[in-house]
Amino acid sequence: MSKNKDNLPTTFNEVPIVDFLRSIDGFFKDSFRNFQFISGFPIYQYETKSHYIIEAQLPGVKKEQIHLDIYSNHIKISVEDSKIVEEKDDIHHLYQSSRSYQKAERLIMLPFSINEHDIKASYREGILKISIPNKKKTIKID
Repeated sequence: MSKNKDNLPTTFNEVPIVDFLRSIDGFFKDSFRNFQFISGFPIYQYETKSHYIIEAQLPGVKKEQIHLDIYSNHIKISVEDSKIVEEKDDIHHLYQSSRSYQKAERLIMLPFSINEHDIKASYREGILKISIPNKKKTIKID
C-alpha cells in the first residue's frame, strides 16, 4: 500500500472512502447539534412569602413534550422529542428515512413534602413555571 505526503495510506484518499468518511462526520455533527437539549436545561428556584417557585427554560419545546412526575419531596421534569422523517423520490427511486429521539430530565429536591393536588404549572413562551404553596412553618426559639 502506498502512502501520501501525510503518511496516510492512499486508499483513505480515494473518492468513495473520502465521501463515506464525510458522511459519517456529517452524521455526528447533525446528531449532536442540539446537545444542550440532550444534556439538560436551566432551572431556577426561588421562594415568595406564600409559594415555592420552580422555573425551567424550555425554548422551542411543545407543551405535549413536557412531563412532570411528583414524589414525596421531589419533582422530575422530563422533556421528550422524537421525530421520524421520510423522504421519497419516485423519479430517482430513492427512499430515505431517519429517526431521532432526545430526552432530558431534571430532578428537583424540595425542602418539604408536597401534595400533587397543591401544585400548579403553566407553560408560556418557553418557560415552565411550577408553583407550590409554601407550607413550611417557622418556629421561633427564644
